[in-house]
Amino acid sequence: MPKKPFSPEEVAFQRERIMDSAAAVMAELGFHYLSMRKLAAELGMTASNIYNYFSSKESLLLNIRRRGYELLMQQTNRALMESTDANDSVQRVSAQMIDFACSRAGYYQLMFQPPVLKPGNASQDDSDAIMVLERLVEEWQLHVQKLLCDAIEGLGCAPEAEQRRITLYFLTSIHGLIDSYQHSSMPLLLEGVDLIPQDMLRSHTSWLVNSLQGQPQLQAS
Repeated sequence: MPKKPFSPEEVAFQRERIMDSAAAVMAELGFHYLSMRKLAAELGMTASNIYNYFSSKESLLLNIRRRGYELLMQQTNRALMESTDANDSVQRVSAQMIDFACSRAGYYQLMFQPPVLKPGNASQDDSDAIMVLERLVEEWQLHVQKLLCDAIEGLGCAPEAEQRRITLYFLTSIHGLIDSYQHSSMPLLLEGVDLIPQDMLRSHTSWLVNSLQGQPQLQAS
């Protein structure tokens, strides 16, 4: 008797399972050591079976990035439902970035340090995933920008370019902390310190917001 085809829900589950495993392998070994053969062994399936769900390694990585932003936004939105004010919301965004980087390191790596992929003809599914990814990345950045506008006096009245500059500075500062810890790039300073303790993160985020309050461009506006 022929095997019954997977339902759309079962296909979606298998795709998520493959992406989760691939992200876990990358977190441990790095992007360049990820191969369909190693991933298949991790999943207990054949490499050719993986290609039934993703047409190429590039397609897999693209969809991991897309899923990563979906997960991060879901996680952040849940946390923001409990926020008490604008400053607390900004604190929660920082905390969620840290938590996501710890719990889903492979996803975070691809989301914020995407590798240069070899060019090729994208399938329609890949083209759709690219459009969704671009929308998610933009939505996440604009969401953080709005939260900062609410938390930083004068930023909401500043020109759009200034709002984006401040948002970029804020996010790259948090990312810089994460990146330094994950790659042990400053071993002397990191010795004996757990991954960005919550009290340190709250202090750092408060310092960032307070320092941005005094920007000349915002005072002038």
